[in-house]
Amino acid sequence: MSEPITQQNDLAAPVVATANQAIQRLQVSRATLYELINSGVLESYTEGRARRITIRSMDRYIERRLAEEAKRRNRVA
Repeated sequence: MSEPITQQNDLAAPVVATANQAIQRLQVSRATLYELINSGVLESYTEGRARRITIRSMDRYIERRLAEEAKRRNRVA
């Protein structure tokens, strides 16, 4: 029996990004990216000399920022 198509597609999706890809995805500067990594907000590891940032941690960061913004807007209104 084969796996459902959605699970097969999930396996093809990348789970990590390079620093440059993370910068583009999050629309932040390199300095900000490394601040987020060093503060533990983003999960990362090195592979040889290359830094890899998990897509999951970037998604969680975006979700937190959206929640913070929604909360801020509700207080102002």
